[in-house]
Amino acid sequence: MSVSFIQSLLKSKLPAIAWTIIIFVLCTIPSKEVAKIGSINDKTSHLIAFGGFVFFWLFHTNRIGLMLLLGCFYGILIEFWQSILPETFHREFDWLDAVADSIGCLLGYFIYLIFNYLSKKISDN
Repeated sequence: MSVSFIQSLLKSKLPAIAWTIIIFVLCTIPSKEVAKIGSINDKTSHLIAFGGFVFFWLFHTNRIGLMLLLGCFYGILIEFWQSILPETFHREFDWLDAVADSIGCLLGYFIYLIFNYLSKKISDN
């Protein structure tokens, strides 16, 4: 798989939209239904989820600050959404999840920078 193919895939909005929907679905379904992935804990999954959110959406805008704010806002919005879900879903508002989401957004931005740097290096060779 070439770098140009990966870049063209990322520049389509499909990965960003799909990732956004996946976050919503996984944060909405009852917590007992969410499969545990190895030894990844809850906060790590928030870091990964929102890191991916910012990473994928940055391929569609150069407004980095706006994307970081939108990612943080989406994380907080998800927490409020979870607070109104039925009790049987075992979901609730958790500020630490929102903090993990925000840190994940920053990590996604740095991964985006690294990815672009490495892609350019590979393309130049």
